[in-house]
Amino acid sequence: MNARRPWLDIYLDADRVGSLHDADPPAFEYAAGWLASPGARPMAAIALQAGRQDGPAVQAYFENLLPEGEIRRYVAEQNQASTLFSLLLAVAGDTVGGFVIVPGGETPGAPVYEPTTWQALADRLATGSAASIDLQGGDTRISMAGAQDKAGIAIFQDGIPRLPRGTAPSTHILKPDIRRIAKVWHSAANEAVVMRAATHCGLGAAEVFYEPLTQSCVVRRFDRVLRPDTSMARLVQYDLCQLAGIVSERKYEKEGGPGIAACAALVRRYSTQPAADLVRLLRWVFFNLCTGNNESHAKNLSLHWLPGGQVALTPFYDLMDTRLYPGLSREFAFAIGGETRPGRIARQQLEALASELRMQPRFVLAQAAKVAAGLPAAVDRSIAELGPHFSPCARTLAERLREHIVSTADQLLLRLRP
Repeated sequence: MNARRPWLDIYLDADRVGSLHDADPPAFEYAAGWLASPGARPMAAIALQAGRQDGPAVQAYFENLLPEGEIRRYVAEQNQASTLFSLLLAVAGDTVGGFVIVPGGETPGAPVYEPTTWQALADRLATGSAASIDLQGGDTRISMAGAQDKAGIAIFQDGIPRLPRGTAPSTHILKPDIRRIAKVWHSAANEAVVMRAATHCGLGAAEVFYEPLTQSCVVRRFDRVLRPDTSMARLVQYDLCQLAGIVSERKYEKEGGPGIAACAALVRRYSTQPAADLVRLLRWVFFNLCTGNNESHAKNLSLHWLPGGQVALTPFYDLMDTRLYPGLSREFAFAIGGETRPGRIARQQLEALASELRMQPRFVLAQAAKVAAGLPAAVDRSIAELGPHFSPCARTLAERLREHIVSTADQLLLRLRP
C-alpha cells in the first residue's frame, strides 16, 4: 500500500462516488461532486451525507464484497493482507454490482481481456482454486463475494472464454466443483440442475450452463448489460445484508441476520414493484425448502437498480441442494413459523409465516403447493437439458438429486393438507 495514498476511490462509471479511508474502523466519505449530483443515491445503507462515516453500514457494505471463509483466508495469504482495507486494496476492482474500487488517486482504465481456453482454465483449476485464476495477473482486481470458490470470466459472442484484466467487467462467474469439503461431490452439476429447475419453475433465476472440461457451473452475470456499442454497463446491486447493515459473519438468521419478515420489509422499502417481488421472495423460500437448499440466507437475495429507475429483486442465484450431502447443516437458514427443521415445517408453520408477512394464509399455502407440485417436471427438464454434458459420475449425482427433490416436495405437499 502506498503510504501517501491510504484510501480507495469508488467509481460508478466515470463518476467518483467517494473514498474509503484506511482507518480503524475503515471510514467512508462521499465525494462532494457525488453529493451535488441530481442523480446521487446512497450506497446501500450508508447515509447520503457529507463527512466521514465509520458505522456498521460502512463495514457491512464493503465487507460483503469480499469472499468468505477459506477463500478469504487464501486471498489474505496470497496478498499478505489482514484488514478489510488491505483485502479490498488487493482484490477489489470489478465488484459485484455497479461500483469499481481502485487505489486512491487512480481511475478505472479501459477494459482489457486476455483470451484463454476451457482446457487452460481446467489445467489451472487442477493445481489451485478458482480464486487463483483471478489473482494470477498482476494487474487483476476483482471481488467475488461469497464462501464458494469462483472466478470472474468474460464470454462474448464468439464464445471464447476471456480473463478480465485490471477493472474490466466480467460477464460470467465460473463455479467449479467444491473440493475442500469432504463428501461434497459434483456440486457444480448440482447447482446447474437446481438453477435451471428454478428457471423452469418460473422463479426468475440467473442463466447457467455446465462446462465439462472445468466441471463448472457457469453463471451469466445479471448485473452486467451489453450496451448498443458493445461495451458493458454495470448495474447497481446490493444484497440484503448490505441493505440491512449486517456483515457476512451474521448472514444467518440465528446469528442475527435478517429473517424472512425482515427480508420482506427490505423488499417493501426499496422495491418499486413490492407486490410482485414479495411473491417471488415467498416462492424462493418454498423452492429452497423443497430443493434442500439450507444455505438460502439473506446474502443470497439482492435488489438491483434497473435503467429507467425501477428497483427489483434480482434473478435468484446460488441455488443448490445442500441437504443431499452428509455433514452439512440439516437446518434451514430461515425459521418458518419458528421452525428450522425442514421435515417439521407444515401447514401450521406456513400459516404463522403468513401472519408475519401480513399475507393471507390461503395464499401462502397455495404458493407453497404450486412450487412443490411443479418441481418434479422442472427437475426432469433441467436434467434432460444438462445431462448430455455430465460425466457418468455427475449423471449419478443428478439422479440422486432428482430423487431427493421429488421426495422432499411430495412430503411437503402431504404436510400442507388440512
